[in-house]
Amino acid sequence: MLDVINKGVIESHIAKIIKGHILWEGYKNRLFYAEQILKKPEFQTSLTVIKGDSYIRFKSNSDDGSLNSLFFIYEIEKIFPRLSWRHLIRGLTPILLNKAASHIPAFNFSLDQLTTLIYWGEQVPFLHANDLHNLKLRNFVLKINKPSSVEVSFANLVWPKSAYPLNNREIELFASYYIFNSLMPPILDGIDSISKIWFESPFVIIGDKMIKLFTLHKTLCIINENYAKKLRNGMINVRAKLIDRNFTVRQTLVDIHEEYFNETTKDSIPREVIFIKYINFKNYYEPEIKFRYIIYPFESAEIFKKESYGLLLTMLSIVLRQCYLNSNDPFFFTIVPEIFKSYLSKIGELFNFSKTNAFGLILINNKDLLYELVSTLGIYVPNGKVISYLHPALFGCMVNNLDNAFNKDNLLAFQRIASEYNKTAKDSKSSDKISFIQNIFKKEFGYNLSFNESIQLVRAIHDLVMVCIPLSKALCLNGGS
Repeated sequence: MLDVINKGVIESHIAKIIKGHILWEGYKNRLFYAEQILKKPEFQTSLTVIKGDSYIRFKSNSDDGSLNSLFFIYEIEKIFPRLSWRHLIRGLTPILLNKAASHIPAFNFSLDQLTTLIYWGEQVPFLHANDLHNLKLRNFVLKINKPSSVEVSFANLVWPKSAYPLNNREIELFASYYIFNSLMPPILDGIDSISKIWFESPFVIIGDKMIKLFTLHKTLCIINENYAKKLRNGMINVRAKLIDRNFTVRQTLVDIHEEYFNETTKDSIPREVIFIKYINFKNYYEPEIKFRYIIYPFESAEIFKKESYGLLLTMLSIVLRQCYLNSNDPFFFTIVPEIFKSYLSKIGELFNFSKTNAFGLILINNKDLLYELVSTLGIYVPNGKVISYLHPALFGCMVNNLDNAFNKDNLLAFQRIASEYNKTAKDSKSSDKISFIQNIFKKEFGYNLSFNESIQLVRAIHDLVMVCIPLSKALCLNGGS
């Protein structure tokens, strides 16, 4: 078992396995990028950064802040019904879940991305490996008692300590929307497809002499029926055309389960797919790397209960995600028609001419439908030319100030509070900030916060707009650079 007391020992172990290979070069680029973004004064004030030759970790300086207060532990099958973690990992050779540690797929609300939660049996017994054997997961929100104790590594690993499950269906529903939204098309630029996997929020499994990396993506895909090679274990290797992270059409070989082949190739039209990039690197004495792409069909209608929209929701969600990540405001952005058209025209190359025109005309010229689709995605709110993104870190501000009232109206209210704070109060002196929070909270919710509650909320909202959102944007955006 790894010595979990020494800082950076896991990342040093990873480095020992991958050093000298393209995965290592990609990881070093990741660390260099981390050093650059963590130089911001706001980050240096609010975060403790722990650095070594092969790792960079950070954690919050405050337990009242928004950073690392909530995680969503999920079984992917509950969100994308045709794919389960057990199915995926069992089909890709052995896991080490019941050995040194539990490696658990999670969504980090504060950083708006998928992550790997690692547990060694400290103070969270319900995350113990014995209860998670073969990744038989159930969905639940993990509330951290002391967010300042949670360390985040740029190897996409987090370590929770004292925590408890927050059983709330409303937050779980939002979490499924956020996971769908966070998935972007894969990077497929040759060797960058391997080296940049560290920038694509990989799910990481670490063993004594091996490391496995999985990344999840959503995209649109057409399979070429004329090229299909049957593999073992019920898989078929096919040639596919799909949208990549640069919104361009790429051709590559992918694997698909035989049971989904006919359905996915029917009519030769684009399909919504979950794209999985898988890397298995083992034995640093005799290096061997296995690199594989796998696709699973899915229907966004199953998530949002809008059967007639299908491809439109996937198309729109990846464009909205990109527009938001490129925006300067923590919450608000506009869809510039020319940029919107350029994204759609790139995606449209996957369709025939008439289909391209049809999708483009629907989304660009019919604003009512566009705004209806934006609203359907659950976490965007259209308001004239402006669209707001309900950043998941908002929930970190809500959980200590509302009694299980985690609905969309209250989420919007906290967004208004945070947005006004960002515009008018973030540079004020402490007493003015407290007065501002008390007044605007009373306006939104109709009751007064105590002095101590106001101090806590000021810290949480300051953390939200100055740390969580800028850091999450930086981490999520760079995967496409």
